[in-house]
Amino acid sequence: MMKYFVMVVVALRVAAMPGVSFAQTDQGNIAGTARDQSSAFVSGAHVSVKNERTGDERSAVTTDQGRFTIGSLKPSSYTIKIAKDGFSAIEYTAMTLALGQELTLDFELKPAGVQESVTVTGSARRSSI
Repeated sequence: MMKYFVMVVVALRVAAMPGVSFAQTDQGNIAGTARDQSSAFVSGAHVSVKNERTGDERSAVTTDQGRFTIGSLKPSSYTIKIAKDGFSAIEYTAMTLALGQELTLDFELKPAGVQESVTVTGSARRSSI
C-alpha cells in the first residue's frame, strides 16, 4: 500500500513540473547598469520601459551599484529610457525582447549640456586611367 502511495505522489509531482517550467519562460526581463563617464556607478537613475505594441509602461530606479531589473515583461518591442538630474537622458527604441530572454543593457550617462560631435575624415585614392 505504501509503495502505491509513493508512486502516486511521484507521478503527481512529475505531472505538475512541465506547467511550472513553462510559466517561468513565457516572459522576459530587461536589466543592466548605469555608469558615468568615469565608470562610477550612477544610483537613483529612473529607468522606464514601454511596450511599443500595447503602450504598457514599467519602471525601476538604479541601486547604489547602478543596477536595475524590470521583470515579468511580455515578448515584444520596447522603448527603454534612462534619466537622472544632471545627466542627459538616453533612449533606445525598437529593442526586441524575446520569449524567456534577459535583455542586458549598460548605459554610460553623460553630464547634461555636453554635446558630442563626430568628424569623419576620408581620402580618395588616385588612380590613373
